[in-house]
Amino acid sequence: MTGIANRVVQIFRKRTSMRLTLIEWEAINAICQREHLPRKTLFELIDMNHDESMSLTASIRLFTIIYYKNLYTNASQRTDNQTFYNPVFEAIKGIV
Repeated sequence: MTGIANRVVQIFRKRTSMRLTLIEWEAINAICQREHLPRKTLFELIDMNHDESMSLTASIRLFTIIYYKNLYTNASQRTDNQTFYNPVFEAIKGIV
């Protein structure tokens, strides 16, 4: 069983506490590393675009699921004609 980690993050100069499982933190860090994107920037993108009826933590979880689903799906369907595909923006569209 994976543990839960409470971390303080800064989003738009505002400190907030976020509680995710360790595997969720690892997945987010992997996305940021793969996309060469600081975690703070990713969280700010999600915060600007998430459905207001959902918490930021829930939106980050949803973003992570959509990101990996799109990455897996599009990797198997991608053709040489597709020169631009950004899984971060595709996942952001999924949480709006």
